[in-house]
Amino acid sequence: MLSIDNLQHRIGDQALIQGLNLQVQAGQHVVIVGDSGCGKSTLLTLIAEQQSQSINLGQHSSTMVMQQGALLDHLNVKQNLDLVARYTRSSRDTAALLADLNIDAGLHEHVVSQLSGGQKRRVAIARALVTQPNLLLFDEPDAGLDVANLQRLSDTVRGLTAADTKAAITISHNPFYIARIATHVYRMHGGKLALLAQWPQAAAHEEDARQRQMELQARLGEATPKAANSMSARRPRQWVFPNGVRSALRALASLPHWPRSPVDELRIAAYTYFLAFLSGALFFALVGMMLGSTVIAVVKMLTDTALTGVLAVFITPEKILDMMGGVYVLYLAPAIGGMLYSARSGSIVCNWLGEMVRGRQVQALNFLQVPPAQYLTAPAVIAMFAAMVSTILWFALGLWIGGLIAARMLFGIEDPVQTLQVTPIEIERSYFWLKIWVYSALVPLIVVGLGMAEKKTAHDVNIYTTKAIIYSTLSISLAELIIILS
Repeated sequence: MLSIDNLQHRIGDQALIQGLNLQVQAGQHVVIVGDSGCGKSTLLTLIAEQQSQSINLGQHSSTMVMQQGALLDHLNVKQNLDLVARYTRSSRDTAALLADLNIDAGLHEHVVSQLSGGQKRRVAIARALVTQPNLLLFDEPDAGLDVANLQRLSDTVRGLTAADTKAAITISHNPFYIARIATHVYRMHGGKLALLAQWPQAAAHEEDARQRQMELQARLGEATPKAANSMSARRPRQWVFPNGVRSALRALASLPHWPRSPVDELRIAAYTYFLAFLSGALFFALVGMMLGSTVIAVVKMLTDTALTGVLAVFITPEKILDMMGGVYVLYLAPAIGGMLYSARSGSIVCNWLGEMVRGRQVQALNFLQVPPAQYLTAPAVIAMFAAMVSTILWFALGLWIGGLIAARMLFGIEDPVQTLQVTPIEIERSYFWLKIWVYSALVPLIVVGLGMAEKKTAHDVNIYTTKAIIYSTLSISLAELIIILS
């Protein structure tokens, strides 16, 4: 089913995998052990992506189950499976798959956060089976599980290869779990695999599993190779601004491929719109009203100070306010509203996407044949565009209403609507709509592009979120200067 012949792989100038060979047949379950950083997860990823000519799966298909399951938090249990079914046009009954994995029907509508660790792993396996793979790849599925959940998970996984129609490769460090699922156990060290143990089939009963566990523990303790150097911390330095530009261009490139599954992509767009605009509508309105009333208060203070003596006879504060009208809204709303949006909504959306990247949910989508560019990136960009237009207009309304209130209270104007009106010519001269379209096009590309950039740690998520705020705010500032000075 799987043949790997002399596989080589480097990270930077260091060889992580050197001349690795492996044969896996249907019905076999290969488990790979080894020190942290020796390349186990990298090997699984290379197999799943099939980007090397040294890896041959023939006509067989594979999929990968991530550590912790990598389920999508914004979907419930059944929706996680239905998403994959729609993109792959699978005929598998998702409810039946969940039942086969001992997920009660009462849990189908539960969100992922309501599941136990063991339930998450079983749902992730069910989701992987939607693609009807021949080879299943498990990246430490046993991590963090107690003995009872390990037992249930091992029973589930063992049944997948029992019919000799599928094979599996698992990364694990737990002899208890390995002894209950494996037919072959390899140690990875120095970029190669060495066979530690093999059996004709997985353990048939508990006594057999205990015997294998003791055998494994003895063999694992016989040799303790020097720990491999971790490659994760040795990423090449990236230049900040070009990296942001590349991220934005990748986001832009996703748009022509949309939509593919309208139901799922509209759900992402709706959720993004909620995060970016609806959840912050009250905030934007209140800040707009505060700023609008402050502008009128400043005008009142300046006119009271400047219009004295003879000037006060010919020019009244009300006349100055009437001359200004509502033009302040046209000049303040696009830039300040856009910057508020970048800081508040940009950070939320970038962090949300970044956590999905860090949690390997985005990588899992790739392995499940759900293209992230179509499912996540394009809908998020489009929704953020719509949300930013909505935010700036909503903020402009807040500016205007705040001005109306202040004009009535500070100037005693009976009809402030008439006083603070704007004309079509003023709208055109202020480039109001041009600014809205330009800013609303730039910011989503930056935020979503950086949100979908590669991240390994929570620190990376924070760094990219900060970059999104800075870059999007700077882009608005530069565009504002160019438009005003042109």
